[in-house]
Amino acid sequence: MRIIQASSYFYPHIGGVETHVLELAQSLQDMGHEVIVLCAAVPKSNHKDAVNGLRIHRFPALDLPYVPLVYALRRRIAQFSADVIHSHYPPPFMSYGAVKGLPQIPHVLTYHCDLEVPDYIANLRIPRVFKNAIQRINNSLYAKPVLNKVDQIIATTRSYARSSPVLRNYQYKIVPNGVRLQAFDRLHDTSEREVKQVLFVGRLSSVKGIDYLIKAAKIVMKQHKDATFLIVGDGEERQSLKALAKGYENCIKFCGHIPRRALVELYKSSAVLVLPSFTRLEAFGVVLLEAMACETPVIASRIPGVLDVIGEGGFLVKPCSPQSLATAIIEIFENPKNARRMGKKGRQLVEQKYDWKIVAQEVLDVYATVQDLP
Repeated sequence: MRIIQASSYFYPHIGGVETHVLELAQSLQDMGHEVIVLCAAVPKSNHKDAVNGLRIHRFPALDLPYVPLVYALRRRIAQFSADVIHSHYPPPFMSYGAVKGLPQIPHVLTYHCDLEVPDYIANLRIPRVFKNAIQRINNSLYAKPVLNKVDQIIATTRSYARSSPVLRNYQYKIVPNGVRLQAFDRLHDTSEREVKQVLFVGRLSSVKGIDYLIKAAKIVMKQHKDATFLIVGDGEERQSLKALAKGYENCIKFCGHIPRRALVELYKSSAVLVLPSFTRLEAFGVVLLEAMACETPVIASRIPGVLDVIGEGGFLVKPCSPQSLATAIIEIFENPKNARRMGKKGRQLVEQKYDWKIVAQEVLDVYATVQDLP
């Protein structure tokens, strides 16, 4: 098949959806299909290029925060043809442009998460009335009109779909995110697991709950002074988080973006990965799969979506609770035998359910259903 993957953001832009689209596109290509990726040129780049053999077409865009705006997107998309188009929401514009510009092509949409405006952006409080207005406008002008037009909707977990104020009103199929196990296994492993090294990987934004992790770290270090907390990633909250960690610089380290090989080594050397996100913008948590692929136990907030992912591979804790996070981390430190058991259970779960070889075939099965439509 010729398959269009349409996503507002794409590599080298960093994020969970971008990783999902890249891995899915590569997996489909490896299975013998022709894949074209349509996306905004954010960050700025050549409008036509290739990534690992994938054809990428990048549209010039106005780089608005979280929402790249492509001028005349409907007209730009209409020039393409394919057997199926698979768009990724949010941001909404690429899915909306595909619905309007290519109505004749069977359309599958993955609904990655609800659009939710955070309470804070770079220490600037967003008024509730403004947040609610944006969310209502998005749902009425973009989400519902798009979902009403596509041929099939994919959700990544059942708990998230059922609790979504938008998605719960539609029929959907569950296809999870995935991880490319070969990419982890082929890297030479020279790392040894540090029994008191805690890892966070993700964007440094208010919705990720990193401030709760830093507060938890201070609790943990009252009992385990030799603990180390590594925060990998960058974002608008970097300075405020560093200020919160002031005085603990030897134990709480901000690593910024690091190369993929180095990240895998950190997964494999850490005692635990922590994902303290607490809003609906975190609908799955691909970093959980990456850690589990490395037999590293995980700790995550008990929120819709995330609670479906880890199985016996780690702990779920109360959201926004430094004490709950600290208790779980200390349990990992003080019961290494159980931590190793959780790590192995997590790896088994990834092999059985989340390997991209399995997930990509599930996506192809969805494509087959829309191509059979009259």
